[in-house]
Amino acid sequence: MVQPQAGPSNLMEADDYLCPLTTIRDTLQKSDPSSIYIPKLTALLSYHEKKLTAPWAPFDPPSAKSKAAISKASFSLPYSEVQFSVDEKTRSLAAKLTEILNINEISSYLLISSYDTFSINELTEDDEQDMILERVLLWYSEEILALPQIILTLLKLSNDNDIKQTSLGDLASGFVVDIIGEDTSAYIESLFRNFSMLAQRSLDDKQRGSTSLFWATHQLRLQEQYLNLLFVLLIQSRFRPSIISEGLIKSAIMSSFGTSQANREIWETDYECTEISTRIRDLMLIIALEALCLSEIVSPQEGNLSDDEAMQDRIQDTLLHDKSKIESIHHCIIDYSNDLTPHHPEPDLTSTPLPIWPMSIICLAWSIVLRSLPQDRLPTNDHGVTWQDMAIRGLRLPSGLFPWLEVILSGPLLGSDRDTIPDSGAMDVGLFLRKVLKDLLVGLSELVQLESIADRPGLYRSWELLFGGGSPSNAAILSADYWIDDFPYQERRSVLDRSQYPYQPTHVLRLLSSLVGSPTADNPSEEYGTDPAAQVHHYFTNLPTITLTVESSWCKYVGKDENGKETVESTKSLILPGGGSIPKGSRGFIVGAANSSQVMWTNQIISGWPLFLEILQAASGLKSLDERARGDSASPTDTVYLSVRDLGIQSDTTEILAAGLQFLHSILHSSTYIKATVLTHLSPDGQFTSGQRLLHLALTILQHSRNNELSFDASTISQAIDLIQSLITSPESNVWPALRSSGFFDATGKKRGSVVALIQADSTKGEHTLTASVLRLVLTLVKNADHIPDSDTILLRSALHLVFSEIWSNFSAWRYKDVAKKYELSSLLVGIFDTILSHPLAADGNGPTPAAQVLIDLFVTSTSPLTYRPLVDAITQASYLIPRLIGSRRNADAELVATCLDETLSFVATLFRVSSMMATSAMALPKSLCGLPVALPSRDKVQLVDALFEIAVTPAAQVTNVLNIVKTVRVYLEVISQDPHKPSLASMLRNPNETCEKLTELAAKADDPDVRSAVWDLLSTIVSTQPGCVSACIGRPEGDQPGSTLKAAVEEITNWTQSFKEAPHTLSAVLSYLQSIMRSAGADKAIANLRKNSEFWQGVFDLSTRIVPAPPSFSLSMHSEDFTYRIQKYAHSVQAKANATSLLSSELSYALNNDNEDEPETKARTLVLSLFRNNSALQEASLMSTHSSCVPELHEEQSKKIVGCGGNLGRLKTVKLSSEREYGRDYLYDGSVIVPSSTTQQSTVNLALDLLNLNWSMLDADIALTRSFRQLAESISVWTEGDSLAINAALRAAVAISETVAEEYRGGDVMLAIQVERLSILAILLETALDAEESRSPDSELIKQLSTYMALIVNSQTFPPIVSLRHPHLPTIHQPVLRILYLLLQAISSSETTTSNVSTRESLVDASTIFVLESADIAFEAVIKGSTALPDSATSNKGQSVFAGNLSMIIGVICELSKLASGANSNTSSLWLDKVQGFNLIGRSLEVLVRTRVVNDRLPLHISSILLLHLALAENPTTCEKLAISGLLPSYSDNAIIVQAEHGNIVPPSSFGLGNSTHDAWCGMLLVVKALLSTLPDTLSFAKNDVIPFIRVVNQQILSCLSWDGETPISLAALTELELITDVFYGIASALEVDSATRFHGIMQNYSISAIELLKNINYALSHPRLLSTLFIHASEEERFNLEAELRTIGDQDESGSNTNLFDFEKTPIIASRSTFLLRVIRNISLTIIKLTKSWEILSTSQEELDERSNSDLERLILSVAEHNDTHDPIEIINDIYTNVANITTVSSSNDDTEAGYLSKIQNQILETSSLIASTQLLLRHSLLPEHEKRVDQENMDLDSDVSPMTMTSKPRRQSSGGHANAGSKESLTIRELQNDLQALLARQSGMRGVIRSKLEKVFGTDD
Repeated sequence: MVQPQAGPSNLMEADDYLCPLTTIRDTLQKSDPSSIYIPKLTALLSYHEKKLTAPWAPFDPPSAKSKAAISKASFSLPYSEVQFSVDEKTRSLAAKLTEILNINEISSYLLISSYDTFSINELTEDDEQDMILERVLLWYSEEILALPQIILTLLKLSNDNDIKQTSLGDLASGFVVDIIGEDTSAYIESLFRNFSMLAQRSLDDKQRGSTSLFWATHQLRLQEQYLNLLFVLLIQSRFRPSIISEGLIKSAIMSSFGTSQANREIWETDYECTEISTRIRDLMLIIALEALCLSEIVSPQEGNLSDDEAMQDRIQDTLLHDKSKIESIHHCIIDYSNDLTPHHPEPDLTSTPLPIWPMSIICLAWSIVLRSLPQDRLPTNDHGVTWQDMAIRGLRLPSGLFPWLEVILSGPLLGSDRDTIPDSGAMDVGLFLRKVLKDLLVGLSELVQLESIADRPGLYRSWELLFGGGSPSNAAILSADYWIDDFPYQERRSVLDRSQYPYQPTHVLRLLSSLVGSPTADNPSEEYGTDPAAQVHHYFTNLPTITLTVESSWCKYVGKDENGKETVESTKSLILPGGGSIPKGSRGFIVGAANSSQVMWTNQIISGWPLFLEILQAASGLKSLDERARGDSASPTDTVYLSVRDLGIQSDTTEILAAGLQFLHSILHSSTYIKATVLTHLSPDGQFTSGQRLLHLALTILQHSRNNELSFDASTISQAIDLIQSLITSPESNVWPALRSSGFFDATGKKRGSVVALIQADSTKGEHTLTASVLRLVLTLVKNADHIPDSDTILLRSALHLVFSEIWSNFSAWRYKDVAKKYELSSLLVGIFDTILSHPLAADGNGPTPAAQVLIDLFVTSTSPLTYRPLVDAITQASYLIPRLIGSRRNADAELVATCLDETLSFVATLFRVSSMMATSAMALPKSLCGLPVALPSRDKVQLVDALFEIAVTPAAQVTNVLNIVKTVRVYLEVISQDPHKPSLASMLRNPNETCEKLTELAAKADDPDVRSAVWDLLSTIVSTQPGCVSACIGRPEGDQPGSTLKAAVEEITNWTQSFKEAPHTLSAVLSYLQSIMRSAGADKAIANLRKNSEFWQGVFDLSTRIVPAPPSFSLSMHSEDFTYRIQKYAHSVQAKANATSLLSSELSYALNNDNEDEPETKARTLVLSLFRNNSALQEASLMSTHSSCVPELHEEQSKKIVGCGGNLGRLKTVKLSSEREYGRDYLYDGSVIVPSSTTQQSTVNLALDLLNLNWSMLDADIALTRSFRQLAESISVWTEGDSLAINAALRAAVAISETVAEEYRGGDVMLAIQVERLSILAILLETALDAEESRSPDSELIKQLSTYMALIVNSQTFPPIVSLRHPHLPTIHQPVLRILYLLLQAISSSETTTSNVSTRESLVDASTIFVLESADIAFEAVIKGSTALPDSATSNKGQSVFAGNLSMIIGVICELSKLASGANSNTSSLWLDKVQGFNLIGRSLEVLVRTRVVNDRLPLHISSILLLHLALAENPTTCEKLAISGLLPSYSDNAIIVQAEHGNIVPPSSFGLGNSTHDAWCGMLLVVKALLSTLPDTLSFAKNDVIPFIRVVNQQILSCLSWDGETPISLAALTELELITDVFYGIASALEVDSATRFHGIMQNYSISAIELLKNINYALSHPRLLSTLFIHASEEERFNLEAELRTIGDQDESGSNTNLFDFEKTPIIASRSTFLLRVIRNISLTIIKLTKSWEILSTSQEELDERSNSDLERLILSVAEHNDTHDPIEIINDIYTNVANITTVSSSNDDTEAGYLSKIQNQILETSSLIASTQLLLRHSLLPEHEKRVDQENMDLDSDVSPMTMTSKPRRQSSGGHANAGSKESLTIRELQNDLQALLARQSGMRGVIRSKLEKVFGTDD
């Protein structure tokens, strides 16, 4: 019970006090009460409790106090602090409203304010007061009507709470007690009194005039609501006081059952009012019947309450126990039914009108009551009227009992439930009203014998209307109630047993049809313990009586039984048509007149089905009336075979066929089992032909109707078509051949069975019942398409062509008696088309189904705007039809139009998807449908998409309509997004900003969270696909504040906690919208505002790290009621978390691409870094992100069930776009599998689909989180690099993830994809944790654990990493594994081997070795196969592109393994080499290289990887020898690359590309050769046998490279090539150094000449630094800008007079690094020349020994220059190099001084080597001088020795070249000059150069 409150709740704000009562009513009636905020609803109901307690007087009358209150500037409500400001306009309106309604001024003011706040049409300054007043009066009317509706809803919720307790039910129960009280009598009395007063209240003068009809109608509506409430209270008051019953009965009778109305003259010509008046009349009658306590007599409730004294007192106070009240009522009924007394003779019925009032019904009910009363309570018989007399008064034909019952049961109260919206939450009183009338008819069956009732057709018609009318659910419940409670009693089932079948066949057939219950209702067997259809089937299969006309010779008279009936006994066996028999000796009684020949044979058990079929066939003309069953020789002679004619059937042929079809229609639309059993029973001897016989029957009836041979109602013809529908869903019917041959769907109408003529005739009548039946039939065909035999698929195609040509193309122009029928047809049509195109692919997936192909041709490939006219009409007309229908209270029609709109939009969305599959243009139909011009209700011409938005943002729009509009527009935008010619949405809207503002308002304020979610998703799609609408979707910014839409989204995320609990899918959609903004190119300002909002990013981060509760278990919770809801909530929560994580990733990516390094750290980066630095937090987040809900066993098991039931998962899969799929039961497989043969299998397959979809929902949400976390880890890795905290946290998280991956036991392709994502995260974390550049070594224990888990992962049998290489279509699990192995092996190689980790290292290395070698073998094999195809073929491209990246990673791991195998602590080198040899790794790689083709100077990407492999093997002492003897250089000499090198055509690229140019490969080969020359133990043989032949082949390329002239631009690639060539020749020279035979090979001689030339050119370049700086070519665009800046710096230095320094690493780092390349080339050449010229040997040899050597030996050691360059001496070039290099000064960058040290080392090397070369060359050339030249020099030295001691130096002086008469030859002079220069260079040098200087001085002397 709700406690009374002193005043309104503090939960309420000002607007809450204005909340309309209609809103409270609608809230209570919500189908999903979980979305209701109970405290606020409690406060609202408490505030309005006074009105609910007295709904007849909800407002106080006018008072001076209230008038004074609104005359002030503001006023407050009692018991509250809420203030309402008063404006003059509203005050004036309130005064007028008070005058009209006679309510107090404050109430008037609040009504107007409520209207102004909550109505669709808000008040404006321009509105006139009279117009506003009219609207407020309408508002008042609805508010008053809502009060009794709220009470009814509370009563319903309270009753439901007794069955299932809920918080809303508890609230309702408490308020029901507060409002009505424990005893309802007083409330009922007050309610009825006020109803009576209202009925007699005449309109006052203020209400008359133009508004009189409105007020009169309002009074009638209010009376009806009062009576509905009164009736419900009455049936819930079992023990009501007798005075209440007496008052209600007498008032009903005396008021002519409520028809005595004061204002009848006003409304009597108005249709709506007359309908209400009729409902009031019928309600009053049924209330009177209930007040008679009829239910206590006919259907008493169980339970004995007599022991309770208080309850006993209540029982004694009821009508049935109060004799005085019984007598009073008895006299009243007698007085008012005197005109029903019998007359003798009775008047002619044709001239007797129907009695004005239904007193006959009251008389019959009172007769039942009187008969049940004990003798002591019977009224005093002063008038001599007994219960029999009352029964006679009621049952006389002139009394009109059954006509009145028919009028009531088919009237507006009970005859139609079209205005009752299903599942609306409102109380449906129809069931209780019908139960009262059922008690009446059941009581009648116990009151008199059926044969005594004169109007038997009226009786059966009443029974039929009772059970067959009303809503489907009510019909099913009422039928089940009869079979359980009434049928077991013989008297109550007499209406069936004594129906005289088949003599009068229509009675029982129609009654049984109605007792089947509605075929569309849920099976009530679970709730009521029975299935009405099964009961009907069982009864008709076991008929207890048979009535037929007999001849006197067939039976004998026995006499009268105890009831006075004349009994006969059969003397012969009577064989009925169809095979049933009445055995000899059976007894029966004569029915009808005394001399009647009709006998009802009793105590029979005869199946009525065969006889029923025979009667129908005879009636339709399919069989002769005289046809009899054939007897056989074994039959007794006294057997009589009867024909249908012999039965003496009295019904008309048309009636028989109509009743029979109705019965078949009802029974065959029930369960599959009953349908199959009925077909068997219809023809026991030929059960497989019964379906064909029924089909012929239906087709014959249609033919009779078409030919006008028989006159049938439209419902009968419709049932004939429905019979065909039932047959095609029954596997036992076998009707396909007959249906195909009948031509039923022949669109031309030429075939006999074509239904075209009926459709055309139906269209002229305007009823369209038959057309709807045809469409239902086609829809059934479509849904059962999988069960149509392949040979009969033409049926479906023919049906579609018929539907399209005869109905779709015409129905928009047809005339309709009821406009709702048009929308019913439209719904059926689009349902047919949508069902087919929603799953268009055939079972093999290779194309559309035949039916889908028909529709694709009609709607996609060969279509026109006229084809889409019905769709456009359904959309545009719905916008104004729905509000009008609701305003006219035609709720069911409005619901039908809204449903049609939903289905139309669904079909349009399906067309968009199919057109996308067909790759149609965005400018062609159906994609261009949204651009079609249409007219709005305001007559504005707009495009269709604008009209859709107009409907969606209308406040009165239906929720489902809004959802479908938003989803359809979203699909449209998605499917056109990739089209280059897509239209701009901004250009299609009249005002994009206004539209988006309204969408924002809808997203922020809609009550339905599904609507909010859908709108946010739409806004996200618009931002992503329509750049022109980005600003509109952000909203108009206000100053520094973000746009309104963005602001609403930010607020939603900032306050995310509540949304995460209640509507996580809305939160997910908002995050998706924000992510689209972050990725939008036109939202820079919005992004900037967003990035500054720290509170927002804190919310996003908190959401991304929020722990989602575990989902329910499929094994334990599968059958719980909230299982689906919990699964959906889990999936949406995880998706919201994934979107939050992805949003953080987007922010980090934006920061990386747009922020400068000096900008402060953003809030998002700070938060994410805090996560990735926190050990426990990162570990927890990583484990949550790698969680998976996949249940492979469930997938396998449920898939088998579906396939076993005939389903095909490929066909069942949705065609919806991945972005629009919704988590739930239709997530992935939204098709349906029809199992017509078994309801059990149908339930099984339905459950299997549900389970699969639910698990896929969880699974995909988990995958989304995994992927978003991977993106986040990638994004933050830039900032965690080198962070010690992040490194430690990443390593620990990696260990946790690796454990999860290693221990994963679930298999399957889905889990394989999940493992790939998990391993990708692991790889990213390890890239941070195992950073090779970090000096800090990782934790050895963690590395050990990681190695253990990785060994398990590599060796996994469930997910072997090699599987994705063998099957490239699978997820690439090998890629992250290779990345991880590379990083882990790299870390292991840098750590020491200990006894604790040796086993794990070895297991990891062994597993990795096998894995990578197998991977390499597979990759090489695939590349080889691809290379055998044509160069431009798809096979080649595919094979090379797939494995290019794989080879790179594979070889990276091989390189690390190679390092480990060759390490100092490794003892596995020989084993590793054996494995390499076992896989023929080298040979396969060389084969790939040889097969390679060059296309446009580009090579496949894998070539660089192969060369890297060769390099790794070459650098490994263990494998280099194997590589050298495996034919490496022969292969290097025989490929497409070398072909170009052979001609010197390999041109260095100016910039770096992908590393796959010919030049890149050429340099890679040189690098491998260089490595081998430095690693091999025996390089001499390798150089002689392999390298030199290779050099011969590529000599032209080498010469081309060495020919740089120092004046032409040179790229980085050319410098690299130059350095590598000089490195290789140094290696060759080193190898040949020990072999004098090959040392002076011609190639080396040629090289020395080219090298000297190159040195000269380099020397020239270094001598002109300004020029050289301009020759360097940039390698990238970024480098181009930097290089230009450096050139400007050098230019500035020149202008200022400063010397140009090429080696300034601080100011010109690029130029310095390129110049360093040249120095390394100089060094390489110098070292090579030293080897070639034996410089060290010459230096250490004395001059005398040199002179003694042969000239030929010395000449080979002397350098020479090219013939065209004889002006430069080699020694001079060397000296110049020395000079330039010696003058180099280095400037290091500010942060690093390693450049100076490195360059200084090279500089010293060059100076020493050049001085060594120059000096030894001088010595060699000096030794080759003629003897006299040598003597001249010696003489000069001797002359110098004769000078005085005072002027002598301690060393010989060098003679000037021109200072002596005997100067010598030119060579001698040159040598003197060169040695003078060299000595000058070496002056005052120490070290190596000092030694050289001493040697020179010793040989040549010295200067003074």
